[in-house]
Amino acid sequence: MRFFLLLFFTILNLFAIIDVAPIDFGDKPDGFSGSAYGSFQKKRGNTDKTEQEYGGRIQYDTANSITWIQGSKESTEVRDTKTDDNSYLQLRYIHQLYSPAFAWEGFAQTKQDKFKSLQERLLYGAGLRFRLYKSEEYGRFFLGLGAFHEEISYTDSNPDEKNNRLSSYISYEKKINKTFEISFISYFQPKLDDESDYISATLAEMTIHLTQVLDLSYILEYDYDSTPPLDVQKSDTKQKLSFIYRFGEGDPLTASAYKFLNSTEQLDDMNTSKIVAVEVEVDEKDIKTASDTFAGKWKGSKEAFSIALDGTGSHTYKNGLYKEKITWTLISTDTQDGSDTAKAQYTKLVIIKYLDEEGRQGRVENYLWSENTLVGLRGHEVSKFKR
Repeated sequence: MRFFLLLFFTILNLFAIIDVAPIDFGDKPDGFSGSAYGSFQKKRGNTDKTEQEYGGRIQYDTANSITWIQGSKESTEVRDTKTDDNSYLQLRYIHQLYSPAFAWEGFAQTKQDKFKSLQERLLYGAGLRFRLYKSEEYGRFFLGLGAFHEEISYTDSNPDEKNNRLSSYISYEKKINKTFEISFISYFQPKLDDESDYISATLAEMTIHLTQVLDLSYILEYDYDSTPPLDVQKSDTKQKLSFIYRFGEGDPLTASAYKFLNSTEQLDDMNTSKIVAVEVEVDEKDIKTASDTFAGKWKGSKEAFSIALDGTGSHTYKNGLYKEKITWTLISTDTQDGSDTAKAQYTKLVIIKYLDEEGRQGRVENYLWSENTLVGLRGHEVSKFKR
């Protein structure tokens, strides 16, 4: 019930500003976060004009997946005549494969723009995303490759379309300092059966972090359609300066909501046993056989762990195609205090932390260990290892 209350609270800001900066695993803590902005202007007298634009963003992160919904709504009316009317909504899901640098993504999008004769453009597709480079000094660089199906209906006599397109994009982000960053993304989407018919879009953004939750964003956008509808120009340019409120960790409003919705005060389940987590330290003089410790070599169907007693190790995927370093901590849970009880417990919890190329922590995974069996749950997939 609390999950649905929390989702309802967050969904109040359904539309979202289209963030240009690439999103990566571990950028945000697990759970909900997002952004919101809006503006409204109304003039009467010598100038008769009404202008409004609003948006927001909802994102949900886990250790190996990112889901978000984002979009925008914009309209302008001058002397009872519409001069701008467009909206955009996109849902995207990114799931990590065997390392944070590789992922697959699925997406669906709808767009309307009456002044481009676009009644609706609906598309859905999937692809792969690769993080080509990442460093504090030079930023992050991504490449995406995929395909999608689109259905287009127009507001005038242009015939409706159903197309299959390839989709590729490059994206880049660089943090200049703690308050200023730049980002860039460029899409190229040709038809599968006619490469001369393509759509491209390029967005560049400069962001200034004014406070922990308030940003100033400047976006420059350029769109190009090689074969647009009749009476519609091939290219469009747009500039936008916005104040953006980002909710999530550090946001006082969201923090208060989480505290309220996750509070256990005056709840019916208040009498349940308290769970105590105790970190287990292994004394080498107590080790009699390999099964007394988590150390050793563990093999699964596609991957393997090599574990050392000092809390370090390595993870290998597909016989060495990809390797990464890990650290591990052994935790035991029980309804009683005391490390002796925790050490004696038959099944223990192992927390494995994966490190990137520069030794910084990436994703975190939990496994259950019992003698010569190690079991982990990653999304809907169960991974089993034997020593």
